[in-house]
Amino acid sequence: MIIKLLWYFFSLLTIFLILISNPKVNSLGVSSDQNKVLNFRSSQILIQRLISFSVFMFFVLTLISLLIV
Repeated sequence: MIIKLLWYFFSLLTIFLILISNPKVNSLGVSSDQNKVLNFRSSQILIQRLISFSVFMFFVLTLISLLIV
């Protein structure tokens, strides 16, 4: 039961982190403010690490849930 709750949590966390990590893009496909993106490079790296961890935990919990059943 707790594994399934953690599985849901990490799947939603992954989706949320991916959505907040993408910068807003105008219709030409070019970022509207390149300087703003460059200034937040360290926070982008942190978010990418969190996404990687979240995806890893999602797969680990998926494998655990498959082995339990």
